Amino acid sequence: MPALNEGPLQSARQLVGLVRTHLGTVLKRKPQLVPKLAINYARMNLMDQLVLRTASVNIESGCNATCDHCSADHMMDETTKRADHLSLEEYRRSIDGFLRAGAVSINLTGGEPMLNPDVYDIIKMVPPWRGVVNIQTNGLLIDDEAARKLGEAGCYIVMISLHSHRPEEHDDLLNVPGAFDKVMAAIDNCQRHGMGVILNCTLTHQKVADGTLWEMVRLARDKGVTVNFVQPCTTGKWDENKDVRLSGDDYAEFDKAMKLPWVVWEGKSNYKENGCRPGLERMYMSASGDVIPCAFIHLNFGNVRKESVQTIWQRMQSFEYFQQTKERCIASNDETFYSEYIEGIVQHDDALFPIEDHPRYQQTHPEEAASVIR
Repeated sequence: MPALNEGPLQSARQLVGLVRTHLGTVLKRKPQLVPKLAINYARMNLMDQLVLRTASVNIESGCNATCDHCSADHMMDETTKRADHLSLEEYRRSIDGFLRAGAVSINLTGGEPMLNPDVYDIIKMVPPWRGVVNIQTNGLLIDDEAARKLGEAGCYIVMISLHSHRPEEHDDLLNVPGAFDKVMAAIDNCQRHGMGVILNCTLTHQKVADGTLWEMVRLARDKGVTVNFVQPCTTGKWDENKDVRLSGDDYAEFDKAMKLPWVVWEGKSNYKENGCRPGLERMYMSASGDVIPCAFIHLNFGNVRKESVQTIWQRMQSFEYFQQTKERCIASNDETFYSEYIEGIVQHDDALFPIEDHPRYQQTHPEEAASVIR
């Protein structure tokens, strides 16, 4: 899987694209954030520094759905069994660390984050001049009152899981009858209270073949929302399910869809260049404080209770697989990375494999492995 080209010209093109896509919305809804964005760009392009773009923060290990493809299933079970959920002060400290590293987007996730009674207080931990807070939810609990409270707390975008345009198929994937109708209502509720909506759809080879991709594009257009296609990864409940991966022909359709302004994937709005940049522009923190590169790469690079966000992030930056931007999702498409690192996670006792215990990492990064504090 090739790395993408870097350089001043590419950075300039990327900036122009981001300005065209996002600046109007930011100026209208979050003008306080413009100075931080300008500083981040200067740090990257004048000082040649890495700047974090987004951090996903897991605030709830419970869930009111049992999705067949859940990537966080093992991680949530482990957090629940250990009963070592972060406190509000620990969340505050870690979120501050992500913001100091440059993050402008804090995505609250789970499990189902709306099950956490402190969700509104956690949203308020991010001042509007430091970043925005988005919430990733299945939408089942987003009635009009919940949407109102999210908006008043300062939530910027509600990211709602919708994995099919067919009601019965979406309901079956979540194992929740009526889930599709609740998502449709949640979209309306969020828009009524001034929040943007992104639909998260896990896209598989089968969904490209049966036309789901383009039907979801149409549904998003008709509802006036964005659709985010998640490339399928063999992790969590799908840890050995390789037949869901996208083929070359599937990606040809995927790329056509990405030309539309309301269609995105995680790598479409990067700072430096579009593509997969786990551990560089994004990180993920579990409800126990363990930090991994993204939701689909369950390699545990440290815990915020023992080390700072900055220390853990620097460890990720030195990892050879994260040093170059890849065109596609590395967790879904890089066979070498999969065979060297991901396959071992399935056999490991911990849901999140401590990086210092990984034989390959011990071999290639002995000093870094010895420095991790647990």
